[in-house]
Amino acid sequence: MTDLEQRIREAYDAQHASDELRGRTLVFLEEERKRQPDASFVEVHRAPLRRRPRARVVTAWAACLLLALALVGVYGVYRAPSAFVDIEVNPSLELTVNTFGIVIEAEALNDDGAVVLGAVDMLNRPYGDVIGALLSSDAFGSYAEKDAFIDVNVVSENNRLGESLVAQSDEALSSSSCEHACRRADSATRDAAAAAGLGVGRYQAAQELMSLDPSYTLEECASMTMRQLRDRIDACHSGQEGDSYEGHGHGQGAGKGYGHGRHGN
Repeated sequence: MTDLEQRIREAYDAQHASDELRGRTLVFLEEERKRQPDASFVEVHRAPLRRRPRARVVTAWAACLLLALALVGVYGVYRAPSAFVDIEVNPSLELTVNTFGIVIEAEALNDDGAVVLGAVDMLNRPYGDVIGALLSSDAFGSYAEKDAFIDVNVVSENNRLGESLVAQSDEALSSSSCEHACRRADSATRDAAAAAGLGVGRYQAAQELMSLDPSYTLEECASMTMRQLRDRIDACHSGQEGDSYEGHGHGQGAGKGYGHGRHGN
């Protein structure tokens, strides 16, 4: 006899009824017990069945929330700058590259750079594709002629990415007819260049030229193309500055590019 049956019998025995009524009642209860499934079994299994639809909804919402958080996290990583690439001829550009090697921002650092920026689609493209598009464009290609000098500086704390960007730049520029230099630079140099309103390569060349010939000013250096800066530096090193540029004066050449200066970081 189960505990439930025992309690029923005890409650039944406590009642004042005739023996005949008690007998019929016991028979009735026994028949009902055999005919119906155990009550405790029914209750145990019904409750979860009623809760299952709600559990499915909660699970679905939790999955959506986790997916949303994952997407936000991935987007945050995508938008985070991992490297800065300064490209300078006379047009001066700075490209911001994420950890995946995708260009996520592009900034013109002078007037000629602004023209190039408006002519070439650079955003959300692999850096290798962007440097190729620049070289093949009319806006930038007109400056990348045989006698031009293209200076590329990569600033990144991610060594793998930094070296990759330098290698991609060198590979792309090797197919052009102009002289070029591709190298790494540090954040301190980039910050100093930004404070001066210049790109990294032009700032470094200006500092070198002014150290060799203090009669040059930063503004004069900023008005030169990279080829003019390199030629003047080479002339200073060989002691031919006076002869090579006699009659030209400081700051001559491409006067474009100093107007806008460098935008804020």
